[in-house]
Amino acid sequence: MRGTKIAIIGITALCILLGFWGFVSAAPKMTLKLQTPFPPPVTNEDYTIFADKVLKMTGGQIEIKLFSGGTLVPSKEILNAVRTGTIDMGVIPEGYFHKVVPVSEVAQGLPFSYRNLHEGRYFMFSGGFLELLREGYAKQNAYIIPHMTYPIGLMSKMPLTKVEDFKGKKIRAFGTMAEWLGKMGASTVFIPGGELYTALATGVVDGAHWGDAGASYSMKFHEVLKNYIVPEPIPVTWNSLAVNMDLWKKLTAEQRYIIEAALLGYVSFWVNSQGELKYQRALDSMMKDWGVQVNRVPDSEVEKMREVAYEVWDEIAQKDPLNKKAVDLLREFLKDKNVFTKSVNVKK
Repeated sequence: MRGTKIAIIGITALCILLGFWGFVSAAPKMTLKLQTPFPPPVTNEDYTIFADKVLKMTGGQIEIKLFSGGTLVPSKEILNAVRTGTIDMGVIPEGYFHKVVPVSEVAQGLPFSYRNLHEGRYFMFSGGFLELLREGYAKQNAYIIPHMTYPIGLMSKMPLTKVEDFKGKKIRAFGTMAEWLGKMGASTVFIPGGELYTALATGVVDGAHWGDAGASYSMKFHEVLKNYIVPEPIPVTWNSLAVNMDLWKKLTAEQRYIIEAALLGYVSFWVNSQGELKYQRALDSMMKDWGVQVNRVPDSEVEKMREVAYEVWDEIAQKDPLNKKAVDLLREFLKDKNVFTKSVNVKK
């Protein structure tokens, strides 16, 4: 793993300084199809830079064509389409496909685990979790590259500041969030991103978890949802790129390095930096221009929600051997005072 990290960092530096000109060995040109589960504006904003960089860095060898949610296959079928080679690549919000890749629930983010994005990033790339995640996806004939990490936000039509407030509410959710919300009495339903605004506007659901305020603003949720909950129950979740494993193995070593470098050196840096900038500005605009209220959960209620979250941790750990390894690894990581100056209070 250490060698892989060093290689990726080195390749990224070369890409930035030299544009990768002349590095790629001769190979046939190919056009790869990449579908996201997002609407066209989000797809284009986040992944056009990826396609452009791969094209330039491979000297025109690899062209990636972008398709938004539902264009080629339903969003719920992205992983299966990657597995079978129907599409070459797919963007996967971790947790979408936890029924076939159980360990992806841990990548989606366990409620009340990390304190910030940095902890989540460190755990993924230096804490040993990436190997477990890739082991899980390999069973679906997919090579996974986590590249976009962001806080999870929760918006609703009504204030949600107490555990009791969630009872009977219908909320769009999946994976760990669905399990956590369900334990607090909410009714959850999964709705793909491309269909979510309509579902919220027409009252199919009362609220939704998505990215933080910046991502929710891009989806225009503030037009129909007027309450934003803080603190966010899951500080960190991931979007990953799944590549058909057969295709991945056929690529040259240089091409594989380029794809990872473009994601981690450009997309990850750009989108994550942009996201952190957009968060506060978007929240300010929601409040000032759209009448969105920020609902702060009292500390006493946070503790109640945390206790419910720990039940979810235990249940997820019991679902699959990889899950148990990941949850145990996470607990040890969060208590490691040699890495962080202040340990996290984790219930055993």
